[in-house]
Parts: sequence; C-alpha cells; structure tokens
Amino acid sequence: MIATQPNSQDNSPSDFTPEDPAVPQREIPQTSNRRLTIEIAGAAIFSALSIVFGMIDLTILRVPGWYIAYFDPISLIWIMAFLIFGVRAGIITAIIGTIGLMPIDPTIWIGPLMKFFSTIWFILIPFFWARLRSKDNSVKNVQKLSNYIPSVIIAWVVRCLLMMVLNYLILTYMFFMIDDMTLGWLGFEHISGLTAVLVTLLIINTLQSVFDVVIPYILVFKTPIYSAVSQLRESRVPPRVTNPENP
Repeated sequence: MIATQPNSQDNSPSDFTPEDPAVPQREIPQTSNRRLTIEIAGAAIFSALSIVFGMIDLTILRVPGWYIAYFDPISLIWIMAFLIFGVRAGIITAIIGTIGLMPIDPTIWIGPLMKFFSTIWFILIPFFWARLRSKDNSVKNVQKLSNYIPSVIIAWVVRCLLMMVLNYLILTYMFFMIDDMTLGWLGFEHISGLTAVLVTLLIINTLQSVFDVVIPYILVFKTPIYSAVSQLRESRVPPRVTNPENP
C-alpha cells in the first residue's frame, strides 16, 4: 500500500480572503492624484484671483512720487495659496500671477517681476525651514509659530536686501532717476538719492512684509479654510482588494 501524503497548503495570495491581514493593502492611486488635482485647481483659482486684483486701480494705496504700494493684496493671495494648498501650488500661483499681470501692469514686466521676487521668499523659506526641522512635508509644520516666525524674519531680510539692490540698479541704469527720488512722502524733501531709496524701500518692504505674514496666516489658520481643504486633500479611498474568485 502506498501511503498518501497530505496535501500541503498552498499559501499563494489567491487563497487569502480580503479580510486576511496577511494580504498587503495598497491605496488606490486616485488618492495622490486627488491631492495633485486639488493643488493645481487651487493654484489656478488663486492665480486668476490675483490677476483680477491686479486690474483694480489702487493708486490711493501707493507712496506719493513712488510706484510702490503701502499694501499689496496680490502677494497676500500668493502666500495664501501656499499656506492652503502647499508649496507647489504657491509657486505655480506666483508664476502664473506674475505672467498674467504683465499685460495689464503699467510697467509691463518690471512691476510683476519685482512683486514676484519680493514675495517668493515668503513661500520658499518657510517651506524649507519647516522641511529642515521635520521630515514631514505638510504645511502643518509651517503653521507652527516656532517655525513660521523665524522663517518669515529670514524672508523679510532677504526681501529687503534684494529689493534695495534691484531698485538701485533699475533707478540708476534703466530710468536714470535715482537723484530725483526724495523722502518728500515723509516730509523730508531735502533727503534724496540713494539715501532716500534705501530708507523708502526699508520702510515699505517692512510694512508690506507685516501684511504678507500676518493677514494670510490669520485668514488660513484661524478660519475653517485650511481644515476644510486639508480634509479634502488627505481623505483616503478604501484600499482595493482583489476578489480571489474574480482575479
């Protein structure tokens, strides 16, 4: 008599039921696609909104004798896009907004580019600062004041220095009018030239930076905006499990 040996169990994945914890679970790719779609949609909406604001004549908010605004809502929109949707959306919003402003800006390309180079640091530096302090790529790390405050201070310093250099070069070698710039808007008409330029840029860029870091932060993190978008972006689709009877 030939002894029959018991059939060994076949541990192939097809013998597992969907409830078996040994079956590796994978998220459906739609989850990451949804996040990217939300970021792109947010960037498109906010960049369009910034262009609309650029069409509004806000000369009343500008420094007399200077083509510089005390308050710039466009930069607020760019930074809000970053705080709500993430760094990719913030960068895309700033780039599209800059290009979209060029046909309607009186300075054509100078004004939009100056706006871009004065604002982009409040997107890049907070992101990289938070990234260095945590491996998590979430905006939640930017939200922490221990990260946000030092990063925006660095961004303010970079902005002021860069704007001083760029404005000096433009006023000196493009418009040849640096000697005509004065502190008349502060009541010091006798102060002109490079001193007037440096003082004006330091004051105005500091004032704009305060608006840029405070207003978007309050609007995004002190209202339901961020939590609503975050829940939508981070919502998960139940993992797909192959039916063993219908592979």
